[in-house]
Amino acid sequence: MMRARGIQRRLLQWVLAPLLVLFMLGVYSDFRLAYKPAIDAYDQALVDTALALAVSMRRTNGQVEMALSAQADAVLRVDRADHIFFAAFTGDGQRIAGDALLPYAPNSPNAEGEIEYRDLNVEGQDIRLATMRVVIDGETVWIEVAETTRKRVDLFWRAIMMTAGADFLQLLAVLAIVAIGVRVGLAPLDRLRQEIERRSPRDLQPLPLADVPEEAQPLIAALNRQLALLDESITSRDRFLLDAAHQLKTPLAALQTQLELAMQEADPSARQTRYRQMAEGTARASHLVHQLLALARAEPSAALTAPSSRIDLSALAEKIASTHLDAAIAKEIDIGFELTAAPVIGIPWLLQELIANLVDNALIYTQSGGTVTVRTGVRDGQPFLEVEDNGPGIPPELRGKVFDRFFRISGSAGDGCGLGLSIVKEIATRHKGEISLATGKEGVGTIVRVSFPPCAEADMGTSQ
Repeated sequence: MMRARGIQRRLLQWVLAPLLVLFMLGVYSDFRLAYKPAIDAYDQALVDTALALAVSMRRTNGQVEMALSAQADAVLRVDRADHIFFAAFTGDGQRIAGDALLPYAPNSPNAEGEIEYRDLNVEGQDIRLATMRVVIDGETVWIEVAETTRKRVDLFWRAIMMTAGADFLQLLAVLAIVAIGVRVGLAPLDRLRQEIERRSPRDLQPLPLADVPEEAQPLIAALNRQLALLDESITSRDRFLLDAAHQLKTPLAALQTQLELAMQEADPSARQTRYRQMAEGTARASHLVHQLLALARAEPSAALTAPSSRIDLSALAEKIASTHLDAAIAKEIDIGFELTAAPVIGIPWLLQELIANLVDNALIYTQSGGTVTVRTGVRDGQPFLEVEDNGPGIPPELRGKVFDRFFRISGSAGDGCGLGLSIVKEIATRHKGEISLATGKEGVGTIVRVSFPPCAEADMGTSQ
């Protein structure tokens, strides 16, 4: 909910800024539309008074006079809010008639009858002054008409309040609509949050995308991928723990039995036999633990963040050879290597584990005096690794099962734990490789071949 409110607040903030700008522009525009015509009307009233005064101008005995009766004077000065002032001056500034309050302040109009407006402060009063030039019998006369600004100021504030008030109500209405729209738009995310909160910690099913806004679908899709990886990791961990507990229980119980029997043996030679059996059991348990750990490390969820690099399978196979020569010599097995360059993109220590398990598996199940051959190279554009032996082989009907964990062919020799080929399969899958089983030369033994994608293709795959 906190995240939803954060998004809502952020959206409202982004919307509020331009709305405030539009609000101010709207207030200014509406104010001009309401205020300007009224001010023009007030100014026109000053012009009308100036025209009436111009009509009353006469030349008498060679001098220009203002022939204005007292009644006409009173009519021209009628105004409920402001005081009206007027005066007439000759071209050289001599006052002809009118109020002494008004100064001689012509603004040099260019043509007869042209009006000039000015805002002045006279004796502490703000006035609006209109000046008009007229010609009486060839003599220039300046007529000034002014009024105080009370109704103009009152009009200004009334126009501000009316326009700003109306536009502010519109702004509030728009913000309310936007807020409701944002809340409704974010409602699917809130429902998704509620669904996640209702889930148990073990429920890692993908989140539904049906009701999620289009903009949020990539986020939910990415989250679903992470949930799938987490589910795979937890499943692998649980499976590993069950397998480890099950497989370790038998050798540990056997060791405990041998130890108890050894403690009861009075004969030194019989006790030594028990000790040898305990040593063999310990070696088998150690091998099993090693295989279980290798299997856990080979799973995709465990190797997900391991760095990949370009590596030659032939170099890895040559490195593995030295670690298996002693075991081959002990069983009198002829182990050979036919190595040519086979570049792949992969995780070096996992590929070493793959080769080691294939070679170790071949040595375990090949009879004394047999042969094991390790090959690398490129065939049909694909790097490959092959391990061939002339042992008892794998019946075709069982070739699909030998990659299952802890599966061993009934009656097979050796003391393997049935994990070698499972580890190989996990590593090959991690590297987008393919495993195939075939019968060895002359219909004897087994060939295990792992084919990898070409280097460029593998590079693309590991970069994803």
